[in-house]
Amino acid sequence: MCIDIAYNVFEREVFVGVAADQVSGRTRHIARRRSLVVLAIFTAAMLTAFVAPRVGFGLVCGALILHLLPDSLAVAGDGP
Repeated sequence: MCIDIAYNVFEREVFVGVAADQVSGRTRHIARRRSLVVLAIFTAAMLTAFVAPRVGFGLVCGALILHLLPDSLAVAGDGP
């Protein structure tokens, strides 16, 4: 969870330094939303792991999939 918090800080700093014509506002919004969802999943996994370690591990794996497939949240709202 601490690593993901550091990632969120890093991501914010990168987006502050990038010009608006290089990364659209929509892309920034989707990336920010995905990062916060992953952080929430990691937090839930940390708390769940005390009671059900395997479920906690499954939540961690699900959160990491969101980082491996970064466009997975954007595809649902995009049309042809």
